[in-house]
Amino acid sequence: MHASHTLDLDSFRRQLSTRELGRDVRYHESITSTMDEARDQASRGAPHGAMVIAEEQTAGRGRRGRQFYSPARENLYFTLVLRLPLAVHRRLPIVLPLAVARAIRAEGADARVKWPNDIWINERKVCGMLIDAELTQSGGLGFPGIGVNVNGDPAENPELSGIATSLAREVGHEVPRERVLANICNELEALLDARLPELISEYRELSCTLGRAVTVSPSGGEAFEATALSISDDGELMVRRSNGLVEAINAADLSVRPR
Repeated sequence: MHASHTLDLDSFRRQLSTRELGRDVRYHESITSTMDEARDQASRGAPHGAMVIAEEQTAGRGRRGRQFYSPARENLYFTLVLRLPLAVHRRLPIVLPLAVARAIRAEGADARVKWPNDIWINERKVCGMLIDAELTQSGGLGFPGIGVNVNGDPAENPELSGIATSLAREVGHEVPRERVLANICNELEALLDARLPELISEYRELSCTLGRAVTVSPSGGEAFEATALSISDDGELMVRRSNGLVEAINAADLSVRPR
């Protein structure tokens, strides 16, 4: 099931139905990090919707500065430049995972959102994303870095074998990366225009976190055990600590304990 083909940008463009997202592609065979490059391109005026994509990253970033495993020509590693009004910019943590989950579900896999924005299939991670952002005079400037395991097999990396999967591994055949990428852009552009209550309701529906026992590790705080109860209208995770106290979490690492 191992397929290493160079991304066919013409095929990607044919499947794109967006006005702006993915219309300006900056393609790299190998790069340190698509996020760093996207930030650099944005500072030189890259438009809203521009995409930096690479066949491999030599220094891809995961959460909390961790290295992101990025083997060449099997998966998708890309960062978008999103110039949005503040109200829409604030929804990115909800809209981005939904767009990716929809695109993966279109391939026949039961993709779920693990709060805040990882995508899981059958309790294993298939996609991770990181959102770098800054505020500008005209609104928000977002740099979502997205890594989707499409045809690669993460089990080849001993550190990932029990916790990660790929789309091809789940559906049993190779999947065209171009179609998945175009679908993510198509879904994302549509979702950026959607109403917040609808977004939140779909996000809750696709969550694989609610009702589960979790370990919450707040940035700079002490980790604690809790039960994930619900997702607030702002996208915060409501949890109940073991002492019965309910609180809202908006920025933390979360591990979901096995069922």
